[in-house]
Amino acid sequence: MIRGAIEGVTRNSIYGWIWSGDASLAGRTVLAFLDDECVGAGKVDRHRRDLEEAGLGDGVAGFEFGITYANPADAPRVTIRLEGSDAMLLRPRARVMPPASGATLRPGRTKPSLGTLQWMRARGWLAKADFDFLRFFRELGVHERPLAVSSDLGAPLLDPLETARSLLQLDRMEDGAIRRETVETGREWRRLAEEREIADGPGATLALWSAARGQLRVLEGSHLKPPVFGAEDMRSPVAYNVGPDRLLFLDGRTMLDPEAVFPPGGVDVFFLAT
Repeated sequence: MIRGAIEGVTRNSIYGWIWSGDASLAGRTVLAFLDDECVGAGKVDRHRRDLEEAGLGDGVAGFEFGITYANPADAPRVTIRLEGSDAMLLRPRARVMPPASGATLRPGRTKPSLGTLQWMRARGWLAKADFDFLRFFRELGVHERPLAVSSDLGAPLLDPLETARSLLQLDRMEDGAIRRETVETGREWRRLAEEREIADGPGATLALWSAARGQLRVLEGSHLKPPVFGAEDMRSPVAYNVGPDRLLFLDGRTMLDPEAVFPPGGVDVFFLAT
């Protein structure tokens, strides 16, 4: 008899455990499927002390690996299959449905084209810093914005919440109330980002700020074309700063390095309420 569970699914990873009392599954391959499409594969190779203490062999029954699929609302439909077996794991309370029946993202908001931004900039309607923010953020899915009002040491800093509000409203080209949530890990970040994508549509924009200095390694451009983990042409992550003197803007689809470590105390994430 095979037992197991999918404990979490994010935009780019899946983790859980699978175990059999008849034979060890350590080293076996498990496949992630969205309906009939394979979206990732990995090994049963993680030692889980909790499983060992529960009497499930030596505890080597965990798995965690990268997956790639487009719509975060489809996460409940991702299943795990043991290679060479009919065994399948579902998420708790999940239902396997045909693709047409799955939940869908809210349509994303239309944002001004680069040509429109250049036209606004030429007429003095956009400051250079704001033009650069909108331009490079659309291209890279990430943008670092200093809060210092000058380069002098000890110069006053702009308020992170009000600065985030101003730029988030500029990005959306509409007013909106700002909300704040603290995340401390990559999984918490991905959960929040996917919640905002479902609420706002693809391309939800979020601003990160931290009382402690740190760096987050970001896969530039992954909001436009998600990389396939393990592929030879996968882009190298780029380190971006986050801290008390700057905001880090991220597109909700932009992927962090799987090994990204958040600053002590986590980061505050600002976003516009829907």
